[in-house]
Formats: sequence, structure tokens, C-alpha cells
Amino acid sequence: MFTKFLSKLLVTCAIASSFTSVYAYELNEKFSTKHFAVYEVVLGKNEVFNESLKYIIAKDAASHNKYQTTSVVFPYRTQGLNSTINEPVLGIITTESYEGKNKTNIAYDDSAKTASYAGIYMTFKQLSKIADNKSSRPLIEELVNVPMVISDIPLSIVSKNFNKNLFYTASSNALVFDFQVIDSVYYKMDKLEKVNADKCTVSVLAIADRSVIRTPYFISAHGAVNNINCRK
Repeated sequence: MFTKFLSKLLVTCAIASSFTSVYAYELNEKFSTKHFAVYEVVLGKNEVFNESLKYIIAKDAASHNKYQTTSVVFPYRTQGLNSTINEPVLGIITTESYEGKNKTNIAYDDSAKTASYAGIYMTFKQLSKIADNKSSRPLIEELVNVPMVISDIPLSIVSKNFNKNLFYTASSNALVFDFQVIDSVYYKMDKLEKVNADKCTVSVLAIADRSVIRTPYFISAHGAVNNINCRK
């Protein structure tokens, strides 16, 4: 089942680096490329996840000089990213520093309550823009090596293959994204199968299976659906 995919993926892909600080929390580097990283943060005993600690964790993550990071914050004595996408989280902290060390944008996603948001945050439009720019295209080749939380994906096709596996497909002039729906913390499979491709956008946790350097850039991925938004 897909609910086990995080732990399986970590066995083969985890960097398994740990960074210490004067605070009680532990920040572990689980997925990393030259410019992107996903961190697991486990709070210490009696440590309170307040605004002050959020900022401290964000600065800790930003200190590793990546273009973009995601820190998935778990409570004390958790299985963290060695567990499933159902594992409760306290929140998600993202940092962006595409313009150099002197400017870091920090965002807090307190609405993310499960490990199904454990990935580099990207909108479909942002991903397409990266794919469309020859100078930034090496970045998308890094992104397919880390989990991605891709939002606002405008579906063009909802289909099944000969094995009855469900697929969502989206495309732009620069990118074709073919996504196999494996699981969801928030929706039953019958709901996922009834999504209207012409009226709906989705947000997903995606693990890339393969990519093809062409125009448009092609990404095949699998993962979990986090949100469905449909026009009436």
C-alpha cells in the first residue's frame, strides 16, 4: 500500500544526516540535492512549537544554503518520515532563497496535518516555468529526485490503464505530468475516480518514477492526492 511508501523510499534514498543545535529539536536531512532538501524535524521533550521556534527552525533549514527547503515538523517520540503518509505533523516550514543568501522567504503551512505534505512545495505553473527555461532546466532534473508537493494542477485527462490503475494527466506548453493515483489521506478511491478533468485542479504528493528531457518536458510520477478543487 502507498501508506508505506515513505518508509520504503527512505530506506533507499535517505541522506540520513542529522544537524544539532542548542535547542532540543533534531533536524534530519532526509532528501537532498544540490539546491533542494526535505528535512524531518522532531521536537524535543516538552518543546513547544510556537512562533519563536518556527522561526528558529526556518533559519536552521535556510543555513544549509539551498534554493528551497521543506521542514516537516513532528512531535516528540514520533516515527517521523519513517512512518506513513498518515503520520500526524505539527506543521510544515518552507524556505526559498533563489536570489542569494541575503534574501530568504519563509512560509508556514499550519494547515498541513499529515506527512502527506512532506515534499518540496511547487505549483504546477512554477514547475512548468522551470521546465520552459533552458537556464533553469537543470533544477527540474534535481526536483524529480526529491518528493514534491505540487498544487493547482489543471487536469486535462483522467484515465485508467489496462491494470485499472488511476492516472491524472496535466500538460502545458513546457511540461507533461502523468501521475498515478496510489492513495490519499483525505479522499476515498471512489471520489478520486470521479474527478472531472475539465473542471478540477488537484494538489498531490508526488514521487517521480522517470522523466524525459524533451519539449515539453515529461514527468511520470506516483503518489497521494491531498486536495481536489472543482468549479461548478
